[in-house]
Parts: sequence; C-alpha cells; structure tokens
Amino acid sequence: HRQHILCFFFPLHASCLPSSNPTASSSKTITKYTRSNCWTKSQKSPPQHAHILTILAICIPPIIALIIYENEQAKLRAEEPKGCRKLGLKIESNLLNEFDKKFSEGRPPSTEETSAEWWRLKSLWIYPVKSCKGVELNRGTVISTGMEYDRQFTFAQLKSPFPVTSNTPDKEKAAHKWSFITQRQFPLLARVRTEMWVPDQSVDTYTPHAEDVESGGVVIMSFPYQEPGWRGTVAKWGASVMGKVPEKHFRVPFDPSPVQIEKAGYSYENMTIWKDTVSALNLEIDIPEELRYYLGISNKLGLFRIDNAKLREVHRCAPKKSELGYQPVTGFQDAYPLHLINLASVRDVERQMPAVKGAPRLSAARFRANLIITGPEAYLEDTWRRIKIGYYEYDVSCRTARCKMPNVDQVTGERHPSEPDRTLRSFRSVDEGAGPNVGCLGMQLVPVAMESALRVGDEVTVLETGEHHYINQ
Repeated sequence: HRQHILCFFFPLHASCLPSSNPTASSSKTITKYTRSNCWTKSQKSPPQHAHILTILAICIPPIIALIIYENEQAKLRAEEPKGCRKLGLKIESNLLNEFDKKFSEGRPPSTEETSAEWWRLKSLWIYPVKSCKGVELNRGTVISTGMEYDRQFTFAQLKSPFPVTSNTPDKEKAAHKWSFITQRQFPLLARVRTEMWVPDQSVDTYTPHAEDVESGGVVIMSFPYQEPGWRGTVAKWGASVMGKVPEKHFRVPFDPSPVQIEKAGYSYENMTIWKDTVSALNLEIDIPEELRYYLGISNKLGLFRIDNAKLREVHRCAPKKSELGYQPVTGFQDAYPLHLINLASVRDVERQMPAVKGAPRLSAARFRANLIITGPEAYLEDTWRRIKIGYYEYDVSCRTARCKMPNVDQVTGERHPSEPDRTLRSFRSVDEGAGPNVGCLGMQLVPVAMESALRVGDEVTVLETGEHHYINQ
C-alpha cells in the first residue's frame, strides 16, 4: 500500500519496479527489488503521513496565492467603469515584428492600387497620461489637439523657488509652483500602466446618466506595488505564477463635469509645462501616496488634466490660423499635436549604435510617437512638408529634436547612461535651428482638418517636400 502511494507522488524508473514475486518483509521495510536496489531491506520507508505533509506544504501555498490573486482580479473586473469599453488592441501589438529586416530598407511608393508595397501606417498610439505607458490602437480619431485622448493628463510636482538668498522677499520664499514631470527626471513613469475607458452605448451597463459616462470615460492607472506583510508576499507569489507583478490601481474621471469636480474636491491651479503656464484641473486627491514613493519623488505630487477652454496654442513652425482656418493647439504634448516616426530610421539608428552585450534592441516604442510608419527609406521624412495618411492631410511642421528620454527602456523603466542619445547626436545633428549637438529623429505634425480619422494600414502619400528649420521654444 505504501509503495502505491509513493509511486503515485514519486514515480520510479522502470528498473525500480518490484519483481512479480516480491519477498515479503517486515512492516518497517520496503519490498526487495530484483533489478535495482533503490531501497534495501535495511532502509526504513518514510512514513506515509510525512509524504502527504510534504506534498501539501509544496502545493497549498501557490494554490492560496493563486486564489488571492484571482480574487483581486475579480474585484478589479467588478469595478470596471460602468457603461464604458476599454480602448486598445485585443490581439498582439502591431510592432511585434518591428525588428524584421524588411523594415530596415525603404522602398519607393507604389502607384498600383493592389500593391502591398505602399507606404503604410504600421502602428498607432495614444498616451492618455504624459510619460506613462501608452495604449496601442487599430484606429483612432484626430482632433485639433492631436489624437483623441492623447496626453490629456500630466503628473506634476510642487516645487519651491530654491535656492533663495537672505534678501529674497518672504512672499517669494513661500511661493510654490507646480511643474510637470516626465521620464527625463523619473524614468519609472514608464512602468505606470494606463487604461482608457470610453462611453459606449453597446455596453450592457450603459446609461446616459452613469457617473463614468457623464465624465466622458475613466482613466485607470496601475503601478508595481507589493503590500507589506504576509498578504503582499502571497499576492506576489500569485502574480509571479501568472508571469506578472503585483500592482496598485487607481482611477480618475477623464473629463469630470462641474458637479463631479465640486463633489470630488478637485481644483483648478496654475502649472508650468516648458515655458507655458496654464490653468489645469488638479486631481491630486485621487493619487495614492505609494505612487510618489515608487517614483522616487520627494515633493508633493499632483495630477493635472487640461482645461478644454484654455488649450496651449502652437506657433513656431506650425501653420498659421489664416492658413488652416483654425489656431493649432495642444494638450500636454511637448510642442505639437502629433508625432510621426519612420521605422526604417529607427532601425538605422540602431545599426549605428555600439554593440553592447545584453543590451535590448532599440524599439520604436522608445520614441513614443503617435504614428509609426513603414515604407520610406531612412530619414526620407526629413524632407516632407505636407502628407496625406488615409483620406486626410497633415502639415509636417518640423523635425523632432530629441532629448535623452529615449534612453529609458519603456518596459523596465531603466535608463541607459548614453544610448541612443549619444549615437543620435553623433550623426543626426541635422537641423541648425535645433542646435549643433542635438540629434533629430521623427517629425512633428499638425492636422489640416480639425477632425479626421486614422487606422492601421492607411497609405502614406507625400504631397509636398521642402526644407525645415527648427525653432526652439
């Protein structure tokens, strides 16, 4: 009987099976084996209950961990925004094959309608919260500020005007200003996941007066976090079994109504983004304190939403209002409504980077563009002035002058000390306006129409070419 139990939990090799005529032994010894003495008569068999306890000790903790993890996931599903659906791909990323060699070489645009060699929109992205993880789409709407739902929020920290001197007036010493933050200072923002939930009448829970519908949708954010104590340890086990990490979640209304603003205690405050000071809605009350610790921020942390009535106007290289019929504006984008990058250009930058053992491949996702295209040869986009994607036209206003943010791995949140920034500066300082030591990659766009649509697979057609001269902020 003990042999059967042991063989059930610990299967033996065929050579260890008992002979057809086993020799009985005492109750405290194992039957003698004819071909291989896995156990001899002199060896005592482990007690049956010891094996059962061992099995239970091995199996029960992960089962408990999985149960707790699944309960947490069920709780999250129950708290999904009412009357809304989640934006994003339901299949694998369109960038899954971005490292294929075919994307390293350009090809001429085709004139045949049936050709598969057209220049195409390969991948489409929105970033609801500036510098946080993006949401990849198959199709989207373009509005005056850029992609709908793109960069409508930004985190900011409350900064004091230090250093100050003894002669500085007390009023200035006491002054605090909200200033936007990005992965440039806090690279772990790359690991803050965002989900964009939008109202949808086809959803079973939809009603026009549902709170999540009235707020124009919901943004759910998640970041790696392990609760202290045994519960956090168990949650970590459960998540690791699923190939994940434990996270903390919080949510904010996408565009709260005046009634919702008053009820929640939100307030409009001035904040600075680059050289602009804008009035925006501060939702800091909804931010868990753990996020500040995770990001490594010592100052007070705020979360701001753009004020639709006070958008930032775009000038510099953008077309004038008299040309477009409307004034170009942005939300919390750095400078222009849309950002385009050519995959062949990214592959060429990677080709020129020094080989570093163990270094990850250079993904186009590091450059956080809205539009990733394939087809044109590397850097051909530098010469474009106006293009058509699908059925709509876009002004190609200027090159993208790169900072060091692409050094941050968008999966791990780790920042490389030099690349790809060093390589870009070594051979892509191609725009006198950007400066002698500033690498350029990608193009900044302004939609010609106040509303248009894009979808993956749209053809890219060049309507006008010319020179570019970057104008600094």
